[in-house]
Amino acid sequence: MVSKRNNFDMIKAKYTKMGKGNVRLTQSSLFLTKDIDPTRSTYTFDVLENQTQTLQLDEIRLNLNDEFTITQAGLFLYGEWSLSTSPERSTSAPQLLTYAPTELDGAFISVKGLYAGTMRIAVNNIVYQEKLDTRRFEKVTRTQFNNALANYSTATDVAGATIPSNDFSTDGMIEYAPLIVLSGAKKNEITVTLPQAIAPVTNISFINNHGQNVYFNVTKIALKLYGLNGQNASKFQG
Repeated sequence: MVSKRNNFDMIKAKYTKMGKGNVRLTQSSLFLTKDIDPTRSTYTFDVLENQTQTLQLDEIRLNLNDEFTITQAGLFLYGEWSLSTSPERSTSAPQLLTYAPTELDGAFISVKGLYAGTMRIAVNNIVYQEKLDTRRFEKVTRTQFNNALANYSTATDVAGATIPSNDFSTDGMIEYAPLIVLSGAKKNEITVTLPQAIAPVTNISFINNHGQNVYFNVTKIALKLYGLNGQNASKFQG
């Protein structure tokens, strides 16, 4: 809590010194996603709301009039639960992962490479972060995936299905010092570079505690940023 207050005071003082003491600072988040492409090893996240060509449904992007000061960042595998293997899944639920769950299925080895890369952040071609290793985002929880037994006809069927016990306010997140400011009035580049391409994982069967088949797919990577949003702080606003 003390560091959050210090960040607020420092950022507020910066805007006051720039003649923008009336900028409203609020706790906020950005949530950026990219589809996993088995032919690519570099992913550049679009940050601004007006980049509508790539905007995905649950993304939270930066308004052109605002600035966003990053205080924490997290890089995740992005999956979804489904009751069907159909590509046109009508019922699905998103799930973030802080590690590749190879204990659930060996197929997840194909996405483990996300945590062997680096991340770069530049604003208007000025590089503020270079070669930040993505391993620091990997968090393997004590409670991991466990598939329930498929055959419920014997007395030995006592194992239950479990999923990782993540706290997504902290797990997979790192603190930023020094802070980095993204601006709606500037070119923001956030790039993750992997040593080799990773491939999506689809239709991994998971048996729940009622013996039902559910399916898990990992087809995206997600970048979650926590910080302070400065409303009407970009240079578009004078």
